[in-house]
Amino acid sequence: MKKTLAFALAAILSLGMLSGCGKQETTNEEAEAPAKEQLIMGTNAEFPPFEFVADSGEGIVGEYDGIDIAISKRIAESLGKELKVENMQFEGLIASVQSGKVDFAIAGMTVTEERKQSVAFSDTYFVAEQVIVVAPDNADITCAADLKNDKTVGVVLGYTGDAIVTDDLQIPEEKVLRVSRGIDAVQEVKNGKLDAVVIDSATGIALAKENGLKIVEDKEAFAAEEYAIAINKDNTELVEAINKVLAEMKENGEIDELAVKYNG
Repeated sequence: MKKTLAFALAAILSLGMLSGCGKQETTNEEAEAPAKEQLIMGTNAEFPPFEFVADSGEGIVGEYDGIDIAISKRIAESLGKELKVENMQFEGLIASVQSGKVDFAIAGMTVTEERKQSVAFSDTYFVAEQVIVVAPDNADITCAADLKNDKTVGVVLGYTGDAIVTDDLQIPEEKVLRVSRGIDAVQEVKNGKLDAVVIDSATGIALAKENGLKIVEDKEAFAAEEYAIAINKDNTELVEAINKVLAEMKENGEIDELAVKYNG
């Protein structure tokens, strides 16, 4: 009788242990949430205040910070995805959208007829214009036409300023310095190696302030430009989703708040 009871107790304990282990495994499986699908944005993180690498390494997404990064994160959140940033040269962004390497490109990109042949664009989210960055004591350059008077001019390769200096002002090639980062051209002005830089207004203002330089405006020579997000032409669903987020951010003042936060 005692032997039979012992066997019975052992069996009950064994079943209890098996049951407990099975329950623990289920709990662990349930605790492991599936990783979010990624939404990949392409950018050129050399264009403050729109996108840049944060000094502290702690930006909105990893080390990346700026107006465009904040907008992109809102888009990803609205789609229930995790935002991944692909930092690359500006001139490679359109091709990356076309090939599907990135889901969209946002980098203070101006909508042009040429670019519209390759990609679809979202609604406009920011309007800017070109400005001229010069030394604080420069009295020779008061408008865009003055740049044609034997001046050396810096531009960012592929930016609107590059096209204006080359095509509109027709400044000789030997007088133009093309760089991949706005800060590099601005530093050349600061060091006295360039007379001026032609660059987008928000970035020009930010870099001029940071480096003790002066802004020259010429609203007659420089037309307003519309910034928008580049998306693959086949991805109409993403175009609609992005436009919906942009409309919400415009209506509730979020984009205006970002402009004030990052550019005063």
